[in-house]
Amino acid sequence: MRSTRQVFGIFLSTCLLPFIVLQSVQAQGSCRNPNQNQGICRSIYDCPSLLAVVQQNSVSSEDRNFLRSSTCSDGVGRTPYVCCTNDRSFGPQESSSTAPPVTPSIFNQGQEGQQGEGNLLPSPPKCGPHSFSDKVYNGNDTAVDEFNWMALLEYVDRRGRRELSCGGSLINSRYVLTAAHCVIGEVEKAVGRLTTVRLGEYDTSKDIDCIDGYCNQPILEMGIEQAIVHPQYDPNNKDRTHDIALLRLDRPVVLNEYIQPVCLPLVSTRQAINTGEILVVSGWGRTTTARKSTIKQRLDLPVNDHDSCARKFATRNIQLISSQLCVGGEFYRDSCDGDSGGPLMRRAYDQAWFQEGVVSFGNRCGLEGWPGVYTRVSDYMDWIQETIRP
Repeated sequence: MRSTRQVFGIFLSTCLLPFIVLQSVQAQGSCRNPNQNQGICRSIYDCPSLLAVVQQNSVSSEDRNFLRSSTCSDGVGRTPYVCCTNDRSFGPQESSSTAPPVTPSIFNQGQEGQQGEGNLLPSPPKCGPHSFSDKVYNGNDTAVDEFNWMALLEYVDRRGRRELSCGGSLINSRYVLTAAHCVIGEVEKAVGRLTTVRLGEYDTSKDIDCIDGYCNQPILEMGIEQAIVHPQYDPNNKDRTHDIALLRLDRPVVLNEYIQPVCLPLVSTRQAINTGEILVVSGWGRTTTARKSTIKQRLDLPVNDHDSCARKFATRNIQLISSQLCVGGEFYRDSCDGDSGGPLMRRAYDQAWFQEGVVSFGNRCGLEGWPGVYTRVSDYMDWIQETIRP
């Protein structure tokens, strides 16, 4: 029985397709959109008309072409830049000749860690942002800025060597959520002593990640002031119940567009998780071709019926409880070694990303009929809120 899990069976490369820049500005900040109306070249996050197009659940091919044709190259703020007017599509529009007023970008709030600091957990739109790169630039599902709450945990072995192993999620400016077995137990012997949390990572083989000139900021390496394991977790219990932990960072995180907290299922925003629903797991662990992936990957997996899953694991003398989620069970499509502690997620309330599970364990990786087991985050919200502090 493997104790760690990771994205498994993703056969396509996780590199973005080249960015397509189809328009250039005529002068600093001034541009013409596809309808030849004059606008202002600015971040799509500061352009309400086009941001509304991107945020639709389904973006038509015509809308996608309009977005691509609206790109410009001399904007202000976070990329991608668009020629911003009131236009949302091709053809005549009402009041389309002037650019809409600027609205503050959610990524410009809380830059010194105000949002979600201390014992406060953020709610949308101050958590769980999603990447728009694929809709504007026609890239694949994994982007440099996607799942920007994900953390990598770093360990030091007895010889002083540094090793990246488990994952985690930033939940506010001071805390990272992970699995308890990433903090205590066998991991201390097999990997080493937990020392550091790495934030803002995308490609572990590079100091700064750039794709066709689109670069993120340098990663943050944060010390750990306190590791807090759930009081009912027993590292010697193979049932792996209550496999959840909090890491208090040694200082508040300075948030930016590449480092933001994920939303947690608070009572006010919580939604039921249904059998068959598709959730997303992401990480840097083992793939079909390598012990570890250098690039952050994602995989969509279905939720399994809990009772059927519990009966399956009972054949291995493992007793699951209701606070454990079963997800996946498809051949070569699973989380696997190296992804422990990472997030199981979905788009939910207000279209933000919520963390519903923590990667816990499974019966090896990608075995047909054997789902992965995840700690159900909603069942531990009281403990999380009672534990975190300013």
